[in-house]
Amino acid sequence: MNAEHQNFLSQTFGRKSKAKIRKVDSKLAVKYTRVSGGKQMENDSLENQEKAINEYAERGGLQIVATFGHTHESAKTDDRKEFQRMIDFCRRSNGKISTILVYKMTRFSRSGGKAITMAEELRNKHGIHIIAVSEQVDTSSSSGIVMQDMQLVFAKWDNAQRKEITQMGMKSKYEKGEWLTQLPPGYDVVTVNKERKILINAEGKKIQKAWRWKLEGMRNEDISAKLAKMGLFMYPQKIHKIFKNPFYCGLIAHGILDGKVVEGKHEAMVSKEDFFKINEIRQSSTRFGIQHKKENENMPLKVFVKCSACGEGMTGYIVKKKNLYYYKCRKEGCNCNKSAKDMHKLFLEKLNPYTIKNDLSPAIAFKYEIAYLKRNKENIAQKNQYENRLKEIGEGLDNLDDKHYIKNEMTKEKFDALTGKLNTEKMKIIKLLDDCSVSTSNLAQKIIQASQISRKLTEFWQSGGYDKKTRLQKLVFPDGIAFNKKTGALLTPKINQEIVEIARLSGDLAINKKGLNTPQSAKSLVAEKEGFEPSLPCGKHAFQACSIGHSDISPNWATKVR
Repeated sequence: MNAEHQNFLSQTFGRKSKAKIRKVDSKLAVKYTRVSGGKQMENDSLENQEKAINEYAERGGLQIVATFGHTHESAKTDDRKEFQRMIDFCRRSNGKISTILVYKMTRFSRSGGKAITMAEELRNKHGIHIIAVSEQVDTSSSSGIVMQDMQLVFAKWDNAQRKEITQMGMKSKYEKGEWLTQLPPGYDVVTVNKERKILINAEGKKIQKAWRWKLEGMRNEDISAKLAKMGLFMYPQKIHKIFKNPFYCGLIAHGILDGKVVEGKHEAMVSKEDFFKINEIRQSSTRFGIQHKKENENMPLKVFVKCSACGEGMTGYIVKKKNLYYYKCRKEGCNCNKSAKDMHKLFLEKLNPYTIKNDLSPAIAFKYEIAYLKRNKENIAQKNQYENRLKEIGEGLDNLDDKHYIKNEMTKEKFDALTGKLNTEKMKIIKLLDDCSVSTSNLAQKIIQASQISRKLTEFWQSGGYDKKTRLQKLVFPDGIAFNKKTGALLTPKINQEIVEIARLSGDLAINKKGLNTPQSAKSLVAEKEGFEPSLPCGKHAFQACSIGHSDISPNWATKVR
């Protein structure tokens, strides 16, 4: 085959190999340092990493244009803040950055396969190579890439080994009764004579009362309300979790113990006997258990209705011969009682005036939504301003990165000053945004749902089970109702203004005759995305009891009841 034929074949059929690795002719580099914990920081590990990287860059003629990390970040995942900031910066460098310098590959990542994929993307797509200055490999060759991949796999294996050793140590301590992770509410770690102790704090003293109230038969919703009056705000669900946690009776149950429960060295908040009673474990311990009494469907007003003479919640009982239920005052000698049938009739009479007679749901929803938006107009506008400013700050930080690191148009001193100022402003705005909790999502639909239930309040209460009845009655009359044995009448100390407002907007004559069509009722026009919490101007904090029964609720109360 002559040269002419060879040239023809080469041009016609020859294929050129596709370069898998993008080449970047640049001496610009970034460095990333990190430590896994406080001990490494105390041993100046960060300074050692910095020194080794700087010396390598100087020998190789690399110019470090940006520094990332220099803090405590775990490498078991790649969702680290500084790590991601570095990766994003490199991707946005448009081929100007050629190298990422780290001390060891374990400093870069311990995520194994994910890290290998990321390193491959940086090489092939952006032409950026990762160099561990203390264990150098040439990633411009296939053998060097394989070596680096092995380093990343080893980093993950090493992390798994460390985790296993750590867990063994933790398990040993847990078996000895030492609690190591986050403490449940009501406890603090204190040092007494150089000894670590877990003791009940001031909040715990209040929680301790909740155990006693529960033993007395009080519902979690009522316990939540009583704690709120003492300045401790807890949802009923959180109280439920506390009552289930054996930590409070001095026991330790942790997943690392493989199902074992051991005696803890911490201070117990409640006796084991009382803990077992509350958790209804008679089937496993006849000594400590008590039989669980299911809430009686025939007495939904129990405790909710109070005796007007002494203020005690009324309990219930049954006359078995007649199969009739009665409510009675719990105070000895009060002699206040009423048949459940008559009491329910009185309650329905109290509930009926707040039932919308006409199907005006769409009109009510429109008027209610307009009132809500008008009241929260300033908050919504302020929230939009904050969000726009956050977007501007983000763009400003990106521009500063480009000017300093890529274009070299700004000194480090000026860069640090400007970025510090913008980040400070950013944190303040994020804090202010948290205070502007205004939501208009599905507002009209929520109001329609609320008004639909308002048209069927009595029907809803009569047809519902025990739970629905108690939730609805607490919603309409947040502070309960009182029975006057002298007059035989029910008193309603507090009415949910949201329901009053819906009835008022409907133009219901019964509501207007009761004098509830007043300017004050319009003050209830508030709604929150979280649920039962009134709207406040931006910059102010508010916490309200989130259980059903609060006087100021949002239109999504209908969803809560259902």
